[in-house]
Order: sequence, then structure tokens, then C-alpha cells
Amino acid sequence: MVDLMTKTSFEAFYQANVKRIYAFVYFRVGCRKAMAEDLVQDIFLKAYEAYDRFDPSRGQSAWIYTIARNHVINVMTKERPQVDLEEVIDSRAVSEDGRERILLRDDERRLLDAIDALPPEESKLVRMKYLEGWKFEDLEEPFGKSSGALRVRAGRALKKVRETMKQEARSKKQNL
Repeated sequence: MVDLMTKTSFEAFYQANVKRIYAFVYFRVGCRKAMAEDLVQDIFLKAYEAYDRFDPSRGQSAWIYTIARNHVINVMTKERPQVDLEEVIDSRAVSEDGRERILLRDDERRLLDAIDALPPEESKLVRMKYLEGWKFEDLEEPFGKSSGALRVRAGRALKKVRETMKQEARSKKQNL
């Protein structure tokens, strides 16, 4: 049976994909929350308006990620680097517990650096699976591997990330 997307099924489609698309966009816009929220809203509006052009043979995940990727690319090529004033005002870094926020950002940076230190295909797999929320079954086509093989590979990559972060922590401790 062909899974045609209808306007009535769009709400379920949205609920099933919004968190993954938000994570996908969030990391691509430099962890700017307000910008990511705006872009996700735009992405799903574009998807809603284009529902009649949805090709069931591509799958819903591939379709919405294609829309998201293209929209982020278009927006980022037009934007100059800037600080979002709303995020600065809302930031916990200006509150009493600002130290926690700074430490969290440092941990995020160290994690992303450790992921970036992986070979490119492993880095892409870890980002897509754990930061963007893809299912292993949805990753079979882009990686040309079975979901079982991808699970094993992702597990090994995560071990490398943990080891890189442990080594960095030991190095940092020795330098103090």
C-alpha cells in the first residue's frame, strides 16, 4: 500500500519528525535556539505546502530532511555571523548559575570536537544518529549498510568519542 501524505496525516508526521528536525537544524545554525525554532517552523510550513508533491518512494524522513537541509543552506548563505540578542537576554549565562551554563557549553564543545576527530563517515553517522535523531533503519540507504552493521559501527565510534574525551580530561587535569 502506498503511504500518501494527506493534510490530515500531516499532524502525525509533524509530531514524529519535529524533534529530529529541530536537532538537525540546531547544530547547523551554531546552537542558536531562536533561529533553530524559526527555521523548523519554516521547514514544516514548506513541507505542508508541498505535501501534494511528496514521493512515497523516498520515505518521509528523507523528504523532510531534504527540505530542512536545503532551507538551512539557503538561510545560512544569506546570513552574516551575528549574535542573537534574544538568546543573550534569555541566556542562563547572565543569571546566578551562569557557571553551569559555561561548563555545559564547554562540554558541548568538547563533545563536538571529539565527534569531529572521528573519520568523516563515522562522524556523520554519530551526528545523524545521536544529535539529529535518525533511526538506524533510515540510515541504511545513505550509508549503504544494514541497520545492524550501522549499530555496531556507531557503538565503536561512541567508544572512540568517550576515549577522546577521557584523554582530553586527563590532559587538562595534568596541566592544572
